[in-house]
Amino acid sequence: MSFAVLALGVAGAGVLGLALTAIAVAVVPVPPVGKAVVALVGLLLSVAAMGLVSNRITDRAIRAEYGEEPGGQAERPGDDGLG
Repeated sequence: MSFAVLALGVAGAGVLGLALTAIAVAVVPVPPVGKAVVALVGLLLSVAAMGLVSNRITDRAIRAEYGEEPGGQAERPGDDGLG
């Protein structure tokens, strides 16, 4: 996987989150303070979604590069050269 896949995934999650936030702010019938709270919550959820997408794509890329071994590169504990 390339950096472009990561960038597109994170940007897509951010755009989707912000679009849903804009719709929620426009549709929810609350006073201006309530709309500000809805916008703030939407912004925070967008950032969280971007982080989640970044983490998942990065994990997938690492697994594709190095395989599924949970212990790292060494096959056995003694193979890492540390004793």
